[in-house]
Amino acid sequence: MLPKSFKTIDEQIKILTDRGMYIDEESLEYVKKYLLTNNYYSIINGYSKPFLEKENLYKLGTTFEEVCSLYLFDKDIKSALFDATLNVERHLKSIFAYRFAEAHQDETYAFLDVSSFNHNNSLEIAYIVNKLNKIIQKNKKYRNNSINHYISHYHNVPIWVLVDFLDFGDLYTLIKVIPPTIQNKIAKDLLSFIKDNDPSFSGLFPPETMLSFIKNIHETRNVCAHNNRLIYFNCRSDSIYFEPLHSRYNISSDDSRKNTYATFISTQYFLSKTEYAKLHNTIRKKFRYLNNKLSTIDIEEIENLLGFPKQWYKTPKIEQN
Repeated sequence: MLPKSFKTIDEQIKILTDRGMYIDEESLEYVKKYLLTNNYYSIINGYSKPFLEKENLYKLGTTFEEVCSLYLFDKDIKSALFDATLNVERHLKSIFAYRFAEAHQDETYAFLDVSSFNHNNSLEIAYIVNKLNKIIQKNKKYRNNSINHYISHYHNVPIWVLVDFLDFGDLYTLIKVIPPTIQNKIAKDLLSFIKDNDPSFSGLFPPETMLSFIKNIHETRNVCAHNNRLIYFNCRSDSIYFEPLHSRYNISSDDSRKNTYATFISTQYFLSKTEYAKLHNTIRKKFRYLNNKLSTIDIEEIENLLGFPKQWYKTPKIEQN
């Protein structure tokens, strides 16, 4: 197969119009500027599919503005989800650091001792211990750095200092490999968030379920952080079915829990009511705005691609304190 040849902006526009996209003379200069400053491949190849009648043929009436509106919608949803996952990460780091330190009081560098972890996950333990040691070795060289400060003054790096140098993947791995006793304490600490968002909740939050939720939040966060396409994205595996959460949203144990919607609703188990309300209301607002921009396709098609229920955009706002 021959490599794709370079196409000028005018040639790119001709490809679009030849495929049935409507671009009027008045908007032509805007389209040219937009394609120059925004990657054709990312926008057209990434977001045209819902507007296609068949391969290389747009549905009658499809406009350039519609495709761009879907692109911007996806970008805005990713931004909202990413901001929420920063709060998820912040809460989990704080809780994890506290519970790990509590379990290893007066033990220096307990997080570098393999005996501090659950040996059912030996390969992941070796990986994360090595990673933590590399983080310390790298950062102790730099002044005005909390790791350097603690090593210089106390000859130790506490877990509550080190945790700020971890990425979300490292944090997930640490929570996964710690002993069940600490996992249970973390899951119990999260009940305050769960009950804040669902006052009717009673019972426990199993660590296995907690980990499956964190795993899919992490995968979705990576899509958002790297600005990859969110529509059509699914996590690698279903999160564990948890009746107190999923039944509230009419999700059964047979339904998919890999999609963006399933991940979105699970964030409320790691966020305050105000934080989750902000996320919910922002996504709702973006859906409603996109609905006003679409004429060729129905908003329900986009809801479906993300796993959201039909006409979810009409759900009421959640009151923000």
